[in-house]
Amino acid sequence: MPFLLNLAPLVLVLLVLAYLGTIWRHAPARWALVAGALGGIGGSVLYVSLVLQQRSSTAAIGFLFTPWVFAVAAGSAAAWGFGLHALVHTRQALRGGPRRGVVWAGAVLFLLTSTYYTGRDARSVAGFLRIKWGSVDAPLLEDAYRRALARRDTLQLAAIAAHPSTPPATLLAMARSEDPLLHDKRHGLVNLFDRDALAVVRHVLRNPHAPREVVASLARSPSDYVLYDVAVSPHATEAILRDLARRRDSYLVRWGLALNAKTPPDILEELARDADNVTTQHLAGNPGTPLPIIRRLADSGSALARAGVAKNPAIDAALMDRLAGDPEDEVRLALAINPAATQAALERLARDENARVRRYAGERLGRKGLQ
Repeated sequence: MPFLLNLAPLVLVLLVLAYLGTIWRHAPARWALVAGALGGIGGSVLYVSLVLQQRSSTAAIGFLFTPWVFAVAAGSAAAWGFGLHALVHTRQALRGGPRRGVVWAGAVLFLLTSTYYTGRDARSVAGFLRIKWGSVDAPLLEDAYRRALARRDTLQLAAIAAHPSTPPATLLAMARSEDPLLHDKRHGLVNLFDRDALAVVRHVLRNPHAPREVVASLARSPSDYVLYDVAVSPHATEAILRDLARRRDSYLVRWGLALNAKTPPDILEELARDADNVTTQHLAGNPGTPLPIIRRLADSGSALARAGVAKNPAIDAALMDRLAGDPEDEVRLALAINPAATQAALERLARDENARVRRYAGERLGRKGLQ
């Protein structure tokens, strides 16, 4: 079905080409056609380039929408070109009677409205690039925050939240705000100019210069995605982690708790009793996971769980020696890249039947100066 839907823009292009001669004979249609072609091509190229820079693992799905982006961009640009022709030829339109006057009014209204919103988005992107790449100081960022919040500009707000020079007081104000705009995932094509669509306050949490109080403030966020970042934060206290475990039972919070080496052992035990595949992997690789859980996961029939254990820098030499003989290549490969792998384990893996395992183990031995 998605394939058939993506054929629709192609059919429209073929229809335009089929009637190109008729369209070209009329001046308003010519203006619309040229503007539509330029807008469709330009919009599609820009869209593809923005999708390519995204960090999300699912960003490639965006390519499926490229034909529709072309269609929408071409249609909007064609209407803009038609409106521009109407504005340039205002005198002739107004002399053509009531019907032409109504068409003129609609076309010009669309022209002015679309120009306004396009200009607004362009100013937003220009401000975002200035904040991200320009030389900006704390007072400028504080002022930019107030203006961006008043305009509901999430693109610029995210750039301010991530900037190393943003004043701690401004970051704390963002974290303490209950405005859904700051807690919800960002949407809209303009946010593609950023490399992710994370909520503004998630950038606050990930800012290394943010005061530690932001973690406690955002532990009350209504967004499970924000709570995930709180759960994995090295600045989350035991009280915050226990409160999250008690209050929210979403899979994202569970994943975050399973990743954090500071999560209390009893909570990790509880997570292990009813763990999905992702939680199991996180528990297996967590240096803070109690040894009985680690040993249980190492004996698991799941290769993913055993690979997680093999990556864990806290496992002992006996467990490493056992995992070095695991029948699954991915488990032995995980051990080969473990920074805490012992000399004996690496020497055994350097003779492994799998070429990748041998290569990584050999590189690790070489870096340690053990060959």
